[in-house]
Amino acid sequence: GKGGIGKSTIASNIAAAYAERGLNTLMIGCDPKSDCTRNLCGEVEIPTILDVSRDKEIERLGLDELVEGNKIELDEVIYKGYSGVYCAECGGPKPGFGCAGRGVIVAIDLLKRLNVFEELKPDVVLYDVLGDVVCGGFAMP
Repeated sequence: GKGGIGKSTIASNIAAAYAERGLNTLMIGCDPKSDCTRNLCGEVEIPTILDVSRDKEIERLGLDELVEGNKIELDEVIYKGYSGVYCAECGGPKPGFGCAGRGVIVAIDLLKRLNVFEELKPDVVLYDVLGDVVCGGFAMP
């Protein structure tokens, strides 16, 4: 949907409601503005998956080496927010470079390689997607 219509607010409120009902909830923010996790984590600015990957030289090493060499730990990219909601932010490419949709694909691939879904065993996974991907990054769920 269009930007600025409340997708992030709704997504974070749904995540909070699920968590308050006792469901193990994972919120994955796919918008470079990090709105949904900011709502759940308050003043704590969590680093994005892509920023952590860049800091760990993902361009030079590649995903397999980062994960297999344990260069990225789960607690570097997953944070607990309101009512125990697990929060992760994908982030985006460097300004002026690349496609936000492609950045989300890379970030979610990294989460899979870190076995986040097996480790956290979420009952519910919510994705807060940006409203204006122009490169086709979100063609299919």
